[in-house]
Amino acid sequence: MELRPYQREAIAACESHWHEWDRELLVLPTGTGKTVCFNHIAKERSRQGNVLILCHRDELIQQARDKFDGETGKIKASENSILPVTVGSVQTMSRRTYPPDMWSTVIVDECHHAVSDSYQAILQQFPKAKVLGCTASPDRSDKKSLARYFEGIAYEYNFRQAVNDGYLVKPVARCVPLEIDLNSVKVSVGDFEVSGIAEALSPYLPQIAKAIKEYA
Repeated sequence: MELRPYQREAIAACESHWHEWDRELLVLPTGTGKTVCFNHIAKERSRQGNVLILCHRDELIQQARDKFDGETGKIKASENSILPVTVGSVQTMSRRTYPPDMWSTVIVDECHHAVSDSYQAILQQFPKAKVLGCTASPDRSDKKSLARYFEGIAYEYNFRQAVNDGYLVKPVARCVPLEIDLNSVKVSVGDFEVSGIAEALSPYLPQIAKAIKEYA
């Protein structure tokens, strides 16, 4: 896959800033290839030592593995295969202990969760590892600052830039008057569970589809 100009810049910036920081951030909007970028970085870093990619949802684990150019290990539930690049489940790894030199690089997907207890239970085990946090939304809903853990932003490509460069379409917002009850939806690692959201939204899909059709 040929990288876009900003993706090449992001990868180069992350590598460059590791000379001054041990824990850095990469901020890219949803849909601009965050996974592509951190997989390129993971492959390059694996030449120097083992790399761990931390994800907190099944679909993100699979996405990271699918887009990696090569074979990856996997740590989730009963699966425990470790390769030069391994994708790990936060829920599983936060309940286990590993040698402090197990991974020389840790890449955290959706890293706006990184200051939570479950993530810190993992990250604090590898004090000498270089850490790259990747996110589209560096601001947390609970207002806990990522600066408590990360030292700086190595590269940021914002939504407006992506729209102006033609990589994302300009959003159009329409208000659909629906009263959706999300009280029964479980929260896992700071996010609503995908299955619960799908179940809660299901009865409203015909109304949402109708509204989209009217405004299309």
